[in-house]
Amino acid sequence: MAINIDLSIVDGDFVLSPTLTAQKLSEASVVSQDIKHRVLESGLLVKLVKLRNINGIAQVLTEIELEVEKDDRLVPGTIYVHHNDDKTLSIKAQTKQYNKAALEANP
Repeated sequence: MAINIDLSIVDGDFVLSPTLTAQKLSEASVVSQDIKHRVLESGLLVKLVKLRNINGIAQVLTEIELEVEKDDRLVPGTIYVHHNDDKTLSIKAQTKQYNKAALEANP
């Protein structure tokens, strides 16, 4: 059984506590952060910015879903990517170890 611990990163910078130590994430929060970074680094969000056609958007969402599914800590077939009305993405998936992980990513 793997233990997942990582430093919290928001907007590309470490999150610091009031005592100026880096805050830590654990369990499903680590998986969520890793998924967010995987999607951001894939370059697929840039494709969404210029798309207005629902078929084009659906294709990129499928590509994002396939990218997320590469994470072996997730249960295959449980990944759900939704393009929200406010132009954000919601990605939900079930982890093998911690049950569920959910995150938001802004294109």
